[in-house]
Amino acid sequence: MDIHQFLELFVGRWRSQRSDHQFSKGNGNDIRSVIEITALNLDDPDLVAICQKHDIHPNTAIHPMKMSWEEETLSSNKPKGNALIVPVPNDLNSPHKGFILTKQGKSDYELGADEALTIQTITTNNIIEERIWYGNPNLRFRVATLLQGDVVSDRHVQSSKFYSEIRSVTPKT
Repeated sequence: MDIHQFLELFVGRWRSQRSDHQFSKGNGNDIRSVIEITALNLDDPDLVAICQKHDIHPNTAIHPMKMSWEEETLSSNKPKGNALIVPVPNDLNSPHKGFILTKQGKSDYELGADEALTIQTITTNNIIEERIWYGNPNLRFRVATLLQGDVVSDRHVQSSKFYSEIRSVTPKT
């Protein structure tokens, strides 16, 4: 599977089960949510704005998408949100490495030989490493780890999250 096939599989409605653990607090929880991912056109105004913010031409993006989610809870307070995800390869001839633009910033990505996508986001005090892979086209897994510390020898795992996601609605073709 190449990066194009991998990213095309993102689109659709997914039911997500997340298990997380906060190591510093010694606790964890499970949360269910619905994730809706739609493909964006390269002339989408939000996509153009993010690209301009990072001084990137929108035509260099591959498979940009909009993601929205809402947690499933019995409470009337249902956390929800959305994000734009704009993958930009380092080299169009070898697009398995590059970066992802979002409103929050820029992350590095690499699609490995094992067909898993690794995304690394570096902030002032943290590193977030996310790994995404498919069991089949309608079953996706993700692991996100938050590392704290400013030097390699001083980093420690702050939290870890595991997601299993089942596609409930495939994209319209």
